[in-house]
Amino acid sequence: MKIEIADLSEENVGDALYVCTSPKLKDDENVKIGLGIRKKWLLDLYREVGPCAKIAYVKDKPVGMVQYSPLHRIPYFKTKRRDILYIHCIYVRQDVRNRGVGSALLKGIISDRQKPNKLFEWRRCRMLSTTARERYGFTQVSYFKSKGFKKTEGNIDSGLIYTLSKTGLKSLDIPSARPINVQEHGAKIFFNPSCHMCKYMNENIKARIRETAPAMKIEECNLWINSQEALRRRITCVATYIKGKPILPMPPKEFWETIRRACTM
Repeated sequence: MKIEIADLSEENVGDALYVCTSPKLKDDENVKIGLGIRKKWLLDLYREVGPCAKIAYVKDKPVGMVQYSPLHRIPYFKTKRRDILYIHCIYVRQDVRNRGVGSALLKGIISDRQKPNKLFEWRRCRMLSTTARERYGFTQVSYFKSKGFKKTEGNIDSGLIYTLSKTGLKSLDIPSARPINVQEHGAKIFFNPSCHMCKYMNENIKARIRETAPAMKIEECNLWINSQEALRRRITCVATYIKGKPILPMPPKEFWETIRRACTM
């Protein structure tokens, strides 16, 4: 199977968006809104730093993609490092998995990072990083480990690293993710615009909150736009605050029960 890898451009951004969109959900209104949120995020990042995604094609059809950015460009991560590439996500269409598509995407990233490039203002990248946080229904952590990424100490949301330099550090300087309680009423949903399912998930959370607390005020907070508030609360991934207490990702049954209990306290 011949795999072609292309950098993101304004012309092929639709391929990056829709290759990982479930056909069963592509007509859902909240998924459509989420696709618009992700498209704006992706194009804003592209115009700021240059190509920030790669798309895999087989016979001119998109079959996979990977999204990334310099770590120091992610506003809710506090770091002094300027030589790390952060992988937000990687996706390969189910019918072509285990056929080298993911490996081709990663090789494309590593090949680009071997020389100075625009993403790092023509300096060299010395390390790749991604999340080590296990999420229900996702296999990315085990996949990256199988490709040589190692778990490191510190922040779990940047806790898998792959060094590109023999002199590269073995850990990062990002403080550990330890969300704090705050004094507030209502609910705040901190979401990541890098995922087109953000609005779909936000609306599901709102519905569950309203089942128990129909009058509760609910606010949606984009982690990239509301990054200072995320830093203040010490959150580095999606999180739902209810009455000032943080709820982080966990298996669905446990998550919804935690939401319910938080609303009744």
